[in-house]
Amino acid sequence: MNLWMKWQLTSILVLLVFTGWSQNTEMADQISESRNKTIRHQLDFRFKGGSGEFERVFFANVEYSPEARKACVMGVTIMSFKVDCNNKMSDFRLKNPLGYGLNEKMGTFFTSTEGKWNACTDEKYTRFEIPILFVIEGTETGGNGFFVVEGKYPGFKCKNDAYFLEVFEELKGKSKSKKALHALDELIKRDPYNTTYYDMKKEYLKEDKEEKK
Repeated sequence: MNLWMKWQLTSILVLLVFTGWSQNTEMADQISESRNKTIRHQLDFRFKGGSGEFERVFFANVEYSPEARKACVMGVTIMSFKVDCNNKMSDFRLKNPLGYGLNEKMGTFFTSTEGKWNACTDEKYTRFEIPILFVIEGTETGGNGFFVVEGKYPGFKCKNDAYFLEVFEELKGKSKSKKALHALDELIKRDPYNTTYYDMKKEYLKEDKEEKK
């Protein structure tokens, strides 16, 4: 098979994956909208000044670090924490942490909210999970977040989701499993709510294991 045919086959496979993904986009958007509505309701009830003030404090503390921007680090990190009905803050952690100085900024933000919470009587308003999308200006990605932190264009083009999908489709049938998995893991990091990527990884690992028997 010549290079032109290989390129055509890879392009067709990528198109098929994205077609299937696009068919689920509307449902994913509805889920994201519902999730954000729930988060907004929680913050309006618990945070002094509501979700709008929470957003103001967030962006006063969180922005792209220079090292993350230069490394084209992108993804959705999920900020999880608890504020009990007596306003005691605890259990702060980041699901899908991105590193490059961004984790520290998120921690600083969480600390800055101390003393800014309203008391409550219902435990359902004590646990928070807030997705934050970090994206570089001009780079296409399928991730969604309650807040979106956009990094300025670093002077060179960062790789979009389609690039990593093409890499995975091209290498998954070859003896380069680490590179194929790296590309798929990058997609998962960028869109951790996308179950299609997890299904692709599960299937790939299964096939790879069977081939090595």
